[in-house]
Amino acid sequence: MLNIKKNKLIPAIILVLLGIFSRTYFHLGPNVEFVTVATLLAASYLGIYWSVFVPLGIMLVSDVVIGNTNIFIFTWSAYIIIGLVSIAFFKNSSINGLLKHFIKKKSFYKIIQSTFLGLGASVWFYLWTNFGVWILDSWGMYDRSFSGLFDAYILGIPFLKYNLIGNMVIIPLTFTIVELSKSYKFIPVLLRFAAKRNKADLH
Repeated sequence: MLNIKKNKLIPAIILVLLGIFSRTYFHLGPNVEFVTVATLLAASYLGIYWSVFVPLGIMLVSDVVIGNTNIFIFTWSAYIIIGLVSIAFFKNSSINGLLKHFIKKKSFYKIIQSTFLGLGASVWFYLWTNFGVWILDSWGMYDRSFSGLFDAYILGIPFLKYNLIGNMVIIPLTFTIVELSKSYKFIPVLLRFAAKRNKADLH
């Protein structure tokens, strides 16, 4: 039976709402999305169930709002795979051991892991969904051949570029904020910054 803990339910709902908002009303940029970072956050901090339910919740609700085609089979499944692979990656003892060998601060582990996962997620999403565009092509845009598949991948490169740029900025930034907040260093830093600003204003 699925055990839903309240301390994980609220963050999961927040991630879903942010993801829906980013896909429907507040666009971060051309092909820059929040679903990947929400999936990685769920996988890292909430667990295996949420690594699937968070992206599915985002995609389901936002697709109802903005609409979609049968390509949803590939977009939804892409994020499910990203979530499940991320769970395995974050919990891999060999990877954690390797990071521990080179990096002393444990809080940096997830920042580095999530950044690499974001890179892989962008490439995977590009490969899988463009394959879907080719195989589900109802407009006759691409030949049913390797040449047609190659054309689909070529035309998808601009989308991959912006998605990569977005993930390489948003993911490490988000995980850095979360890790700093967890270590209780984030709030004191903000307070010290505010105190300095107030002191400067007084002078």
